[in-house]
Amino acid sequence: MKPTEKYKNRISLIATVILIILSAIGSYQYYTQYVDTIVYDRLWSTVLYSTVKLYAFSPTVSAGAETPLCYEIAKWAAPLCTAYWIFRALEVLLRHRLEIFSRRFGKQKQILIFGYNDESAAYIRNLTAENAQNHHKKKKEYQIMLVTEQTLEQELRLQLERDHILIWQINLLDDASASTEKSFISRWMKKCSEIALFYQDSTLNFIILRKLLLFCRDTLSLKNAAGEHKNIICSLRCEDNVMKKIITDFYDEFDGPRPFELSIFSMPETAASDLFHETPLHKNCLAWTSMKTAGPNLTDNQIMEQIPNPHLLIAGFGRYGQAILKEALLTGTLSNCSQIKGFEKLSITIIDNNIRRCRDIIEASYPRIQKICNLEYIDAEIGNPVIEQKLRRLTPVTYAAICFSEQSVNIRALEKLCRFFRIMGYSDDNNSCSMGRIPIAVRMKYNGTMLQYWAEHDNLRSSTAYEIRDFGTEAKILTHQNITRCRMEEEARKFHASYAKIQTLLLQEDGRQPSAGDTWEKLNYEKKESNRAQVRNLPYIQALLPLLSPLPAPEEIIKAEEPTEFFLKKISSIPVLNALASWEHSRWCSFCYSYGYVGYYPDKAEKGKEHRIEDDGEYYGQVHYCLIDDWEQLKADKEAGKTAVYDICSIYVYAKGI
Repeated sequence: MKPTEKYKNRISLIATVILIILSAIGSYQYYTQYVDTIVYDRLWSTVLYSTVKLYAFSPTVSAGAETPLCYEIAKWAAPLCTAYWIFRALEVLLRHRLEIFSRRFGKQKQILIFGYNDESAAYIRNLTAENAQNHHKKKKEYQIMLVTEQTLEQELRLQLERDHILIWQINLLDDASASTEKSFISRWMKKCSEIALFYQDSTLNFIILRKLLLFCRDTLSLKNAAGEHKNIICSLRCEDNVMKKIITDFYDEFDGPRPFELSIFSMPETAASDLFHETPLHKNCLAWTSMKTAGPNLTDNQIMEQIPNPHLLIAGFGRYGQAILKEALLTGTLSNCSQIKGFEKLSITIIDNNIRRCRDIIEASYPRIQKICNLEYIDAEIGNPVIEQKLRRLTPVTYAAICFSEQSVNIRALEKLCRFFRIMGYSDDNNSCSMGRIPIAVRMKYNGTMLQYWAEHDNLRSSTAYEIRDFGTEAKILTHQNITRCRMEEEARKFHASYAKIQTLLLQEDGRQPSAGDTWEKLNYEKKESNRAQVRNLPYIQALLPLLSPLPAPEEIIKAEEPTEFFLKKISSIPVLNALASWEHSRWCSFCYSYGYVGYYPDKAEKGKEHRIEDDGEYYGQVHYCLIDDWEQLKADKEAGKTAVYDICSIYVYAKGI
């Protein structure tokens, strides 16, 4: 914010006081120096009256009369001052009503934002900045309405309304205001295209979502001219996995029309997704494989065996550290048959001063996490020398994420890790694996200025041991695209549409090719998340495919009239397809384990239901008849082997792209 805008009121008030003093001085000089007939005991009354008249657009001195300089200045400035404060008053009184009037009868759609806090304020700032860019580029602008139950300060309210943000105060969480709620919903729901529920407590967002759905079902018809229910994008903030499951189950099972396209967002998860989208976990590992396999003529299986899996270091296991872990579980397994010593499996090391809490969180969320990755813990404060000692005993780190909530602690952790990576100088020998420059991602709340300053003053910044970048800043997370999940949703829709077309074409399930619109909405939450996980892995597979043999045409592989046994034998005879299908099945298993599944159960009818599994321990959770980790065992299973075709379909969608 510019200084003139920040101190606008203070400057205006000071200028007004100075002008009043100037007016009084000018009036006093006039009636004491230029007028001889004034009664002495009426002097101050006359001066005060003359001063007031200046501000009432009616000076007491006639035009052309000789006046002192102060009075002459005040004669022109005082009316302007009065007009300024009148307009300010009208702005306060009428701007809100004028905004309502223009919105009610305007054609542009609204974005309704429920709940005012630091996060929604940052989101509004980003939307306003995007509006300024869109206005300059002559693109469609957003019309924003902030709905809050709290009374905003007058200056804050006025500032928001100056940015053309309509403020509506109503408490939708209070059941006592049912009539007011109905009036508000019926008035504005037909005029909105997007809703963002921004309360920190996800249960409050759920209450509002439920009220909106029930009202639309019982009272308000949201149908377009064709008689179809309009789709309003509804983005709901939820940072708890249990609540996320409850909300999505409620929405999927809701009895009645669902005019919303529900999208659940979490700022830590968005930060983690953006981080790995811009700087993937597989970048250095795959580059190392390309270098190692460039010379010898290796088979496809040998190339897959030469792909090292990442070793991710997470410093700080708060909300952002947990989101980084979850994202890594979905994208970090690069090869399920790697033979690189120490990198046969995805490895994750967590540094935190409360490891017991970390274990409890991880074991509650991922009961079979040992199926996905090797997990190590370092129980120490970030400044403790024991961290370097324990890191030296592990395989070299290929990626680091610093996720403490305090920015100063993040900088301290950055300095420590950079020094460690410089001193260690990971070499390429029999016991270690050089992965190039190690990405070090540091969580910053506002921007990366501190990191830029630190890097500029780092004496050894020319070192090739690491590269530093920030993630999780408000400018990157709280954008319109991220909150509505436009990029992720569109790519997931396209992926599913391509998958459905290949599946329909090759298996000949029916005589039509489904489109994205009439199939995506029928998927439950878990299947949508599965498509999103596949989109996350799409860049890796498309980077991997040039290293392998070309895939055969899909029509040569899958034919509906062929029995499953013949189809499985055909896959096994094509190494590139067998290796990629094995990886895809391993990726799907990791996805299931990361979403609470605990293992294999032979009864197909029990898919997705909860059971007790005894494997290398005792586990309670969802089961699946295809959750067989070994690809060859899956193909040998009578029922599970029939699902191998779905892995093949996914591979061809990866190869085709979206």
